[in-house]
Amino acid sequence: MRDKFRSIVISIIIALLAALSTYYTTIGGINLEIASKAEEAFVARLDKRISNLEVRLSENFATKEDFYQLKEDLILHLSRIEIQLNKKESTIENR
Repeated sequence: MRDKFRSIVISIIIALLAALSTYYTTIGGINLEIASKAEEAFVARLDKRISNLEVRLSENFATKEDFYQLKEDLILHLSRIEIQLNKKESTIENR
């Protein structure tokens, strides 16, 4: 009788341990899933912020080509002004 009782108690203990193990494994899996989703959301937000920053940078800053074109336009315009000033200066000297 004692052996039968002992095996029933051992079976109950093993069943309880299996249930606890299943419970903690499930909770751990859920926690891992929640953490994974939170990380994915964080990475998505970070990616969106970086994309917005790239767009703002491209809108607010000129490229090298734009800068060199502006430089060439300014040099050309200043050269024309210099030519006009030289013409006016020579006209004033000839009077």
